[in-house]
Amino acid sequence: MDAVPPLRVAFCPHPPVIVPELAGGAAAELDELRYAATDAVRSLVDCSAERIVVIGTDDPSTDPDPTERVWRPPLSASFRPWGAAVDVPLGAPLDPASPAFGATSTGAGRLPLSLTVATWLLTRAGVDPARTAVEMVAVPAGTPPGQCRRRGRLLAGSAAAGRRAADRPWAALVMGDGSACRGPASPGYQDDRAEPFDDEVAAALAAADHRTIARLDPALTGSLRVAGRAAWQVAAGTVAAGDVIDWTGRLTYYAAPYGVAYFVASWDRN
Repeated sequence: MDAVPPLRVAFCPHPPVIVPELAGGAAAELDELRYAATDAVRSLVDCSAERIVVIGTDDPSTDPDPTERVWRPPLSASFRPWGAAVDVPLGAPLDPASPAFGATSTGAGRLPLSLTVATWLLTRAGVDPARTAVEMVAVPAGTPPGQCRRRGRLLAGSAAAGRRAADRPWAALVMGDGSACRGPASPGYQDDRAEPFDDEVAAALAAADHRTIARLDPALTGSLRVAGRAAWQVAAGTVAAGDVIDWTGRLTYYAAPYGVAYFVASWDRN
């Protein structure tokens, strides 16, 4: 099976407060992040991809099952578990009583936070599943790096809708947060290793350096409460697949509001 890397990879964070209704009076503080993330997602359609694969990390606290889960529209993401009556349909609108509300009819269960925010971003960016196919993949947070890379290579080599992958150009949206230990007010308090770690990730994203991403240490990322390591390493596997070795990276946002590092970046296949 031929391996075909994505045309473009967009990296976005998934804090619930990226949704203005959840940010309350602080909504304006994250406008720059919202705009950067929306532009990155919109660029996936602009690159003429016929399929967008969204890669997120599952939340072990809400889904202890260590298996990968997959969703496809129509579906509806809900921010009700995070305190706001915000429901975001992707594809045909769904009734809240529908078994596919917050899930698909395949029984994959409710979307984790990473893919819930991804659904909001896809909708905000104007992605229409009737025109651009969408597939969402939730990777267990504890997936080892080697397994993540193998999963990425499988994504790059998979056929879609009965056609060869090479005939169906695709893009990836990768959801993940950096460390959550950037100061005493952060969720993980202060850890002096956090900022150097985030700086290294930011530099790798800016340079489309998939090798550095692939080498991220699960023990360190766990200590720093990083919520993107597994998804990032699946993306690294997709980029390393095939014969493409020339990539261009662009980092459009890097900051740590509220003590959590957020990145927005894009990688383009040359």
